[in-house]
Amino acid sequence: MREQIEVLILDGEFERVRQLMTEHDFMEFEEAFISAAQNTESILFYTFIIEEMKLNETAELHDLAFLLLVYPLSDLTDAFKAAYYHAERSVQLTGSREVKSLLQLLFLYTVPEPALTDRQAYQVAKQILKLDAQNKIARELMKKAVKEMDAGVVDISDLDSIRNA
Repeated sequence: MREQIEVLILDGEFERVRQLMTEHDFMEFEEAFISAAQNTESILFYTFIIEEMKLNETAELHDLAFLLLVYPLSDLTDAFKAAYYHAERSVQLTGSREVKSLLQLLFLYTVPEPALTDRQAYQVAKQILKLDAQNKIARELMKKAVKEMDAGVVDISDLDSIRNA
């Protein structure tokens, strides 16, 4: 299916790709779609997803757009910022009750130029732990966020030494 998706996307045959998407299990389609996008690194894959969202916006399509932007298209300028939009929208569409969507959002705290602040990462990790108390990723990133927030706290004696300099 990967090769078929690749050819159809590059030829602009979006209706036929849409048909493949409805005929197959979405996870199977998603895997083949990402693999085809990885093979070509074409922005047309993202264009297809945006066109699909115009017809029917779903968390699954935002998840797929997120995956495209953080893997095959991650070298594009501001790809992680665009991925943040899709992760956040997926969280909204799932009412903050899907661990997968929340983990995508939290992933953007780990990239070289994080799309989340320490406080935001803490809040997302906290929500994940409400849904899945054993989630190791959320636990570790919550610790990191707390540590970073604590490092940002200024001691009053530090302010006095700056004033006296």
